[in-house]
Amino acid sequence: MTVETFLAETTPTRQPMARLRRVRWSGLVVWAVLMLLIIIPVMTFIAVAVSPRLFRQGTSYFTLSNISAAFQGYTGRGIIDSLWVSTLVGIFSVSFATIIAWMVQRTNIYGRRVWSGAMWLLLLVPTWMTTLGWTDVVAPGELGSAFGVHTLFFYHMFFGASGIVFVLSTAALPFSYFVISVGMRGLGSEFEDAARVHGAGRLLTIRTVLPIIAPALLSAFVISFAEAMSDFGVAFTLGSAAHFPIATYTLFNSIYAFPANFPVAAVIAAVLVIATVPPVFLQARVMRGRSYAVLSGRTRAVRRHQFRPITRVAITAALGVFMFFVLGLPLLGAITSSFTNSASFITSTGVHWTLQSYKNVFQPLPSFTTLGPPLWTSNQLGIWVASGTLILAYVLARRMASRTPGIGQRITDVFLLGSIAIPGIVLGVGYIFFYDQHFITAHVVDLYETMPLLVMGLIASAVPSQARLLTGPVGQIQSSLTEAARVHGATKWRAFRSTSVPLLSRALVWAWLLTFTKTISELAVAQILYQPGHEPASVVIETYLGTIWAPIGAAATVITLVEMVGVIGVVLFIFRLVSPKGWRRIGEAGAPQ
Repeated sequence: MTVETFLAETTPTRQPMARLRRVRWSGLVVWAVLMLLIIIPVMTFIAVAVSPRLFRQGTSYFTLSNISAAFQGYTGRGIIDSLWVSTLVGIFSVSFATIIAWMVQRTNIYGRRVWSGAMWLLLLVPTWMTTLGWTDVVAPGELGSAFGVHTLFFYHMFFGASGIVFVLSTAALPFSYFVISVGMRGLGSEFEDAARVHGAGRLLTIRTVLPIIAPALLSAFVISFAEAMSDFGVAFTLGSAAHFPIATYTLFNSIYAFPANFPVAAVIAAVLVIATVPPVFLQARVMRGRSYAVLSGRTRAVRRHQFRPITRVAITAALGVFMFFVLGLPLLGAITSSFTNSASFITSTGVHWTLQSYKNVFQPLPSFTTLGPPLWTSNQLGIWVASGTLILAYVLARRMASRTPGIGQRITDVFLLGSIAIPGIVLGVGYIFFYDQHFITAHVVDLYETMPLLVMGLIASAVPSQARLLTGPVGQIQSSLTEAARVHGATKWRAFRSTSVPLLSRALVWAWLLTFTKTISELAVAQILYQPGHEPASVVIETYLGTIWAPIGAAATVITLVEMVGVIGVVLFIFRLVSPKGWRRIGEAGAPQ
């Protein structure tokens, strides 16, 4: 037997065995986790649409009548409105985020850290608070009227489709900004230099460089699209008042109607999941067989574009006006309402300022709960959820950033993006439908009304978006770095620690902080799955906002936001102290040459 014959006979046997080991230890574990966290609960709830009797919600084991009912009348209009609104939100958020990220990361504009911090603050503010803040600004007799501005025209514009698109675009803007800015930070100047050397102008250079960060741009669009599809705060506070139906609000009406119509709500949830398939398919078509890895050992630091003094001041001022418009005004409206003790900013005796609402937060009325213990509970949840989400999101980002994804990765990608488009209320109801089954509680584990179930639900709601956020940075790292470390004798863990961790340290820290802060402000999942006697802060705040004591709820919201900003500052300070200096300089712009 020759050597060639021996290799030909043994190679086909070794490859399937190696592939089987990879599937067993990586793919199956990931799929098992996703099944328990996302797929089974969501599919259980969706199954109610065609088999309501199986879950004691009807008389038929199989029916399609609920599907036709969901696409008629008010609910059908809500589905159509959600599709075109989410598309516009994705386009607007990615466009503005790209411009802002380029100015902050690649120019000498003033206050770069201030603008990044403003994006973080914009991300922390829930959409329902942004809507209420804008209402306090543009409503007749509120903040705008106090400054002598006739706001009736803006009030009618805000309570309509234009207001919904605007608020959702501002809410999706920071998601797109962070994804795109990370991609730009890792993009060296050699690509721009090469285009300019070959005679390209400024516009052609931008058109040449932007496709290199296509994973970041596409990830930003699909996240913005899915976040807009799943948002409930704007649909509840603005869509209902403007008589502009959104799918999430029609879904809410189906669940909380008397009697509840869970089958129709399940159909709407299924539509929200299916609507995310086209963006995923578009991303797969664009990235198929292409490599966008730009980070390697030869990556050079970028050189910032140097504006002239007058241009630098003008662009900085324009960006400041834009950020004040999208963030400052709604925050100002919400903060001013927390310093009043009435339902209107202007009373018959003028504007009356008081700190009574802040006193009532920690000395509540007899029928309300103080903010201290719920805020501590939310911080504990934030630590557990952020840590678990970071680990699982990184593993999923590695799989989605693969150059040769299989059918398993594509299905996982669709389910992850689909779960972003699922409102938290649907995820919470799906957990109840599945984990409250008698077979599960009696023979497997009883998690109903326990803190672990709430942690699982919060992780399930956070993992898809965080995996999407990390896909861009992970996809930029060339595999040659890890391969070089392995060639020199490093183990897999050491190769990961010495190559990927330094390059991803910032992205991982920000992903942890993002999950932590969003966990504290999460309302839908927390309201459905919280353990009795251990209410999170968001549930307590919502209790105040739904009554005549809304100023107390506004004060509690301001205190919670200040606490979240403080946690961000502490974590970033610790990261600066313990991380090597080189980790903090990766991707930073160098001095002009």
